[in-house]
Amino acid sequence: MINATARLISLTLLMFACMLAAPALQARADQNDPRLNDLFAELKTQANQERADAITGEIWSIWREIDDPASADALEKGVRAMSSRQYRTAYQYFTEVIERSPDFAEGWNKRATLLYLVDSYDESIQDIKETLRREPRHFGALSGLGLIFLKQHQFGP
Repeated sequence: MINATARLISLTLLMFACMLAAPALQARADQNDPRLNDLFAELKTQANQERADAITGEIWSIWREIDDPASADALEKGVRAMSSRQYRTAYQYFTEVIERSPDFAEGWNKRATLLYLVDSYDESIQDIKETLRREPRHFGALSGLGLIFLKQHQFGP
């Protein structure tokens, strides 16, 4: 049980680090992109860890894609600010993304991540819920929710 928990935490931290390091892309897609269904189907049955990691990266890339150039710019600036621990600035940028593009799941997820980093767990949970309303398969949001529950010692249903 401890090894499984340690592995989950390690995987979550790795995904979190990748999420922070990856730049926001200005392509034309989001959580509604039809490519996601095939990627999730392949990921579900993938036994090769390298390929599974590549698929995960492709999914993250698609989730970061947004039609609105101003939202894409704010998302990228928010990620950079969060990576530099400029949390107030990052919060403003992610809020701008949410206000400009409220149906864009990754805007909510990025702000949820930021709120987790500053120990605002209840607010983070609210943004995670918004993320999951838009993209129920968002494993980053689900991992974040799991991390919050671990921090709060909530191990039951």
